[in-house]
Amino acid sequence: MKIEEAIKQSKFNSIHEKAIINILYTANYIEDRFKDYLKEKDLSLPQYNVLRILRGRKGGFATCGELKAVMLDKNPDVTRLCDKLITKGLIQRQNNPKNKREIHLSISKSGLTIIDEIHPSFMKFHKKLEALESEELEKLTDTLDGIRATM
Repeated sequence: MKIEEAIKQSKFNSIHEKAIINILYTANYIEDRFKDYLKEKDLSLPQYNVLRILRGRKGGFATCGELKAVMLDKNPDVTRLCDKLITKGLIQRQNNPKNKREIHLSISKSGLTIIDEIHPSFMKFHKKLEALESEELEKLTDTLDGIRATM
């Protein structure tokens, strides 16, 4: 479905406006689908992102500042987000013995389990992108990288 049909707008002020609206609409559309998968596990998208990042540390840890630097959404209160994950038993917190103000966060076994449970749902979504050629996806990611580089 074309963006004009999706948002019921037949005319844009410029191709630039149309492209930006299309990027925002598509990003929100994809995010809404991800949220549906996460809702059944009682996780928000930023919480899932924290778990994904910590899983990538392969048994290592990250500080709140390190998490915030690599998160997809730069806005959330990472400390509050992590506190919720700690309460759910999905991540663990340890004080740095060399710096009492620094907190080390790592994913728990329960956190790894929930990531593994969510993975098949995400793979169903990824399969839908197989309708696009690899070259198209590569061009899309290059274009998006270029847009961010010019902003």
